[in-house]
Amino acid sequence: MSFDRETPVFQLALPPHRRYRPVLLPVWVHQVTAPTSYSRTLDVFQNVVLRLCAAGARDVGDLSRLIGLDTALCRTVIARLVEGQLMGPGLKPTEAGQRTVAEGEVAETEPRLARVFQDPATGGLLPRILVADPVRADLRAHRGRWVTIQFGTAGASREVSALTLRAGGSWLRPSERDVLDACKKHDLAARGLRGTSREPVDSLRATRRVGFHGTANPAHVVCYVVEGNDGSGRMWTVEDPFAVGDGRFFADLLATRAQADEQLSRLIDDILGKSRRERTTAARKVDRELAEDARADVVRMLGEEVRDHPAVLTHLADIELALLKDTARERENAARNAIRVFECILPDLNERFPAQIPPSREPGVRERAFVLTAQRLGAASVPPEMRKYCTRPAGGLAGDIIRAVWAAGENAQHPFAAFLRERPTLLDDLDRSRILRNNATHGPTGAPAPDELEHIRTLAYDAARHLLGLSSGRTTTGKR
Repeated sequence: MSFDRETPVFQLALPPHRRYRPVLLPVWVHQVTAPTSYSRTLDVFQNVVLRLCAAGARDVGDLSRLIGLDTALCRTVIARLVEGQLMGPGLKPTEAGQRTVAEGEVAETEPRLARVFQDPATGGLLPRILVADPVRADLRAHRGRWVTIQFGTAGASREVSALTLRAGGSWLRPSERDVLDACKKHDLAARGLRGTSREPVDSLRATRRVGFHGTANPAHVVCYVVEGNDGSGRMWTVEDPFAVGDGRFFADLLATRAQADEQLSRLIDDILGKSRRERTTAARKVDRELAEDARADVVRMLGEEVRDHPAVLTHLADIELALLKDTARERENAARNAIRVFECILPDLNERFPAQIPPSREPGVRERAFVLTAQRLGAASVPPEMRKYCTRPAGGLAGDIIRAVWAAGENAQHPFAAFLRERPTLLDDLDRSRILRNNATHGPTGAPAPDELEHIRTLAYDAARHLLGLSSGRTTTGKR
């Protein structure tokens, strides 16, 4: 198999409204079955209906009046929630529905048939998956590396010229862990989070649930190069071709390719113009220097050992860089990265110290046991959401925290036990930080306030010290 004129072209996202240049990215497409850990947010109507029902609404007519939505449309929304097993009889949210109200997203962990995409140039998987059938673009002509693509339907279509990137290399079967990592990174992008994907709690079991179907097939994915700062100092970026993220990964990929691809470099220069291209080069140099300084500052504060935990180092450096730039967008990223520190550390900690949840036929007994365990460890209080799910902790950050508390109650040497003793407000701090992260990602409240960011910045550094045993270096309070 090879890339030729008959290779299909997938148009997975619509062309942007602003000025753009299409580029065809060659990929090897693997069909797999995998526990995608896919999380999706509800649309605005589903979210409002589910929350009202969780608050006690039990009549479709009442919902219609409260929302100002047609009764028939309300019934359609309810039907979708029932299909998703978020709503049960009598308009009562299921346990999964209640968890969705708390977390703001729906987790789907059963194995699904999906496509993963391999970059022929590097052999690595793109951080995206596709669970639906791809939409093919209509090709009209080939002129060397340039092709003509038709957008739209007959009578309302237009043709644009696109550059095909060089394929290079042959396909290799990715590992099961690579597939799981692509699934997790897609999930992070869909949720608006950046950073390295965390391993599943039971990674060995998860890899055994990955299955490959047949051999890889060549394809091209349409990418759109557009004007706009992607946060790295460039004055151009790439619209995410899968329409789930901010496209930074694809912008970095094309920037690397452009260094050795004169035609791609000229295509990007055509968007920028000479003066902006020169400003972009200068801005990227400054941005790289700031990023290096941020990483060095983290190492000074936590010691050289933090380099053994590259994901944590990256997230802490991103926080420092975000606070330095101090824009609304960067403050939102800082809130996300602070939580990502815990999401990187806690799964491994829970594998080392498995939690034993005490059995009981009375639900209230285990909740009281959990609260008592947390208090004995030194917690000043236990947030309501942790009380609610302490008997059956789900995946994600909240479940990881609950498991750590249960395990620390059984083992005085557990790192979380010492962390709680020193910081009695830890559980409340984590719950508040989780809410700030969700608001930055999904909510209307925007970027957290500076004092809140400084608070969760300190929390992230304390997590690295206590949970990873990084005791050397300066303290966070001595930095500013």
